Amino acid sequence: MFCIIYKFTVKPGDEDLFRQSWSAVTQWFYQHAGSLGSRLHYSSTGEFIAYAQWQTRAQWEQQTARADAELQRHRQVMREACSEIEVLYELDVVDDWLRGAACEGGA
Repeated sequence: MFCIIYKFTVKPGDEDLFRQSWSAVTQWFYQHAGSLGSRLHYSSTGEFIAYAQWQTRAQWEQQTARADAELQRHRQVMREACSEIEVLYELDVVDDWLRGAACEGGA
């Protein structure tokens, strides 16, 4: 399994817009591209941190340039809501003791 961790610095006042577009992007990848899903966290430092899972690194790499119009529209809105988007880590799972949960639309 391959995981990627992102840090999003969201412009003040755009938090709801960011979360809506992030959710739409995440759901698109889950429904159309084989993603195992993602979780979005809010840090004590004021950034959003996302953790996404894929079966393999190659599968994730193949999805980075998807040209689907709906996906690109949501990605653009998400980018515009952020002052910075950073990939913190690209990780290969070596041991896994995290309990599985179905991706059913939130906490």
